[in-house]
Amino acid sequence: MTELNQNIDFEIIWKKIHNQTSEEEETLLKQWLSENTAHRKYFDSALNYYTNGSQFANSPAELKKALRNIHRKAGIFSPARNTRIIAITSIAASILFLIYFQFLKLEINPEIIGVEQQVQSIVPGSNKAVLILADGTEHDLTSDENTFTDADGTEIKNTGNSLEYSSKNALSTEIKYNTLKIPRGGEYFLILSDSTKVWLNSETTLRFPVQFAADVRSVELTGEAYFEVTKNIKIPFIVNSGNQSIKVLGTQFNVSSYPENQNIYTTLVEGNVEVSMSNNPQIKLTLKPNEQSILNSDNNQIQKRTVDINQYVAWKDGRFVFREQPLEEIMGTLSKWYDVQVVFSNERDKKLMFTGNLERYADFGDILAKIEKTNEVSFNIENNTITIQ
Repeated sequence: MTELNQNIDFEIIWKKIHNQTSEEEETLLKQWLSENTAHRKYFDSALNYYTNGSQFANSPAELKKALRNIHRKAGIFSPARNTRIIAITSIAASILFLIYFQFLKLEINPEIIGVEQQVQSIVPGSNKAVLILADGTEHDLTSDENTFTDADGTEIKNTGNSLEYSSKNALSTEIKYNTLKIPRGGEYFLILSDSTKVWLNSETTLRFPVQFAADVRSVELTGEAYFEVTKNIKIPFIVNSGNQSIKVLGTQFNVSSYPENQNIYTTLVEGNVEVSMSNNPQIKLTLKPNEQSILNSDNNQIQKRTVDINQYVAWKDGRFVFREQPLEEIMGTLSKWYDVQVVFSNERDKKLMFTGNLERYADFGDILAKIEKTNEVSFNIENNTITIQ
């Protein structure tokens, strides 16, 4: 398969739509269109995009914008720093995306991609966790379904993918803590004693009371979790994570607080939350839905911004959504889920910006192939180490 089969300069398509192609560009375009019916359908969708009123000036910035708009609808990985069209295998898109690109299902020769044959042992994450009780007893929750009772009589039910606490006693004055640890390549779902629901991502630890106190509901988080807090206006719910404290009464939000990351991100889905610094409680801010706070651990500064929340909470529903994110961040996210190590051959590649919408349980080789087809980077895989070059 030649490079022409895989991509074509988007500017040539733009010029064709606007009747500005040269003879050489016409020849290239005709050859590209004849190689595969999906190429023709892609061209038709781009033509439809412009026909519906999106007419851009012929400038690099506007061409990038046009390409991103088209690719965004398809969930295609596309580097923000150039304007190449990527032919991708089996795009997994939402219904909205399917309106435009349900036809993008090209057959890719595995000998060309290279990475697909090297990742047989790399599989998506799954439900797995270790529960540590107050007395130090550890339970591997990846084993068969079981129910056991904590020292205070609280019933703990494990279904194999979720853990539920059920207490018949009143709120306790003696607080006993359990700890739930999610390894790399793992995820788990937890229902606390007050019926608050927590989705825990890979490499995450949550320390929480078996029963909450009568005046406050407090947990400690390292890693990433999505909270759906049961409303109780008399007893606030507090999430402590790093140098940050989040206070809520009843709401839904996502917290990403990995120790290796410089920032702690809190993204609000509904309700409202108050975010403050643990070592300086006077510094605080309130978030509204679709807002995100960013606490920088280096300078102890906290700020907020409006975001597309889907990018930050889609993992909970089985997808990865990336919006012009550096490849270093993307690979960091993927490495936790697929339990691999990532090595960059040069610093430049870390800063490459990509956009993509991917299935969380997709084959790892397919994901690498989609990125590799941008012709920006290639992957070398040895055991569970991915070298980007």
